Amino acid sequence: MQELRTEPRQRRSQQSIDAILDASERLIHEQGQVGFTANELAAAAGMSIGRVYYWFPDIPSVVTALVERSASRLARAFGESVTDQYGTTTPLLLQRAISQMCKYVDENPASVALCLTGGSEGPGHLLSDQLIEFASTLVIDRVPGIPAIEAEVVARTAVGITLGMLNGYTIAGPARPLIQQELVYVLSAYLYARFPPPEDFTWTVPERAVQPSRPSRRDFTESVQVWPALAPDQI
Repeated sequence: MQELRTEPRQRRSQQSIDAILDASERLIHEQGQVGFTANELAAAAGMSIGRVYYWFPDIPSVVTALVERSASRLARAFGESVTDQYGTTTPLLLQRAISQMCKYVDENPASVALCLTGGSEGPGHLLSDQLIEFASTLVIDRVPGIPAIEAEVVARTAVGITLGMLNGYTIAGPARPLIQQELVYVLSAYLYARFPPPEDFTWTVPERAVQPSRPSRRDFTESVQVWPALAPDQI
């Protein structure tokens, strides 16, 4: 966990730290990358630069603390989305997970930019690693016998798609519900095409250009329905 220069001793002190992290969140979201200065951060937080340095030794320390806060919130969001997942079809679980993810991005708008900045060595790798671990666990649970390396490839693919579409989601304004809906369609189609249930017709058509990889558990793929298109007054 990121060490502060000074440990907060009262609620007002914690509020100062939260103000710094909230300001860094806004700056990263607005700029699309980690590139703000200490002066910009102090101005955005509404405090002196000396106050910022009282709590954090440098900007990387601020970003690290922000990532750790975001990672903790992400873990809670995913925990809520997969409650009582057993017996739930994969598309329905994806609806829940993506709904929680979009809500999380609404509340932590810098999270996508952090994940996309700097690859595996970037400041947000902790967040992207969490997403990959979650997706990999989901695949292993729903596709019997899949090797861990294959599950990780699928997970990285799904996370890459998700982050790419959420990057557009963060700036989409009124179109956000449409992108959220589209992400459910895309991931549902990808996972169903790769892991259809054992009785799916694709197993009997060997000349298909795109062949399925492995059968998924039958109880998780009884339905591939996603929610209907939004009415005009919902857009």
